[in-house]
Amino acid sequence: MFEIELVDTSGEASSQAQKERIEATTAALREKLTETGYFQPVDLAPASGKIAGLKSCEQCLLGVAKDMGAEVAVLGKVNKISTLILSMDITVRDVSDGKVTARGTADIRGDNDRSWLRGMEWLVQHRIIPQENRAPR
Repeated sequence: MFEIELVDTSGEASSQAQKERIEATTAALREKLTETGYFQPVDLAPASGKIAGLKSCEQCLLGVAKDMGAEVAVLGKVNKISTLILSMDITVRDVSDGKVTARGTADIRGDNDRSWLRGMEWLVQHRIIPQENRAPR
């Protein structure tokens, strides 16, 4: 489970709060996915230097995940258009062949901790975990 990537086209300056939001949402995503019983995180710390320059290259990250012993790679991205308009994508890819096994996108309103966490939780429950175990709509 890689750190969530922020693609910010808003023109706004980055902030410490934004960095902390990325870290907190990534940690919460790892926790939520682990709680489902379908995902077991792999320690990516030994590859952190390699990962830093590969954020926008999904195929490259798949290689890192495979090298670290993962069966799937979980890739998250937040696209920030403005403080009010954002979207979050979470994709799960099989590292053996790169095929998408789960994917979801959610529009989130508001660049704040609560919106990011709610968007992530909705995606996990309604798009990422196997369909038979998803929360009812």
